[in-house]
Amino acid sequence: MIRLLMLLLLISITVGCGYSPGYRLPRGVQKISVPVFRNETIPFRKDIEFELSRAVKRELQLRSEARLVSAEDADAVLHGTVLEFRQGVLVEGSDGAIQEVGIVVRVGLSLVRQRDQRVLLERVVEDMASFSSSAGETIADSRSEAVNEIARRLVAELEPWYDQKR
Repeated sequence: MIRLLMLLLLISITVGCGYSPGYRLPRGVQKISVPVFRNETIPFRKDIEFELSRAVKRELQLRSEARLVSAEDADAVLHGTVLEFRQGVLVEGSDGAIQEVGIVVRVGLSLVRQRDQRVLLERVVEDMASFSSSAGETIADSRSEAVNEIARRLVAELEPWYDQKR
């Protein structure tokens, strides 16, 4: 009986204090549209914009209370541009074989409120992932890891306290 009361007390405290799991969105933003990101990579990296757009939508659904909707029904639209996606050799063996490769992803992000077209947030976010062929990892593993990690970072950037202009 005491355990039940303690559990109820804990639940009422966490609900009453306004705590919610995951990331919060800027005030007035509950419905978001995420169109396919633009791809401005040089050299051109095919399909990275689709992968990243899907990953950001997945992160928003998993880690925020945002509802994904069409642009017409949205409080705000999250625009993204893949500015850079490059990979390079980090470690080369004595025999010349590539042992570790790194991937750098840089994305421009803007959150625009629909009713007045005010830019609520504008950022450039960069992240890196690496993979080791000697550990059995592939370039596809590393690319997927890099895309998922940058998507998490992009969604984290939507937190209201990141925006100092408000």
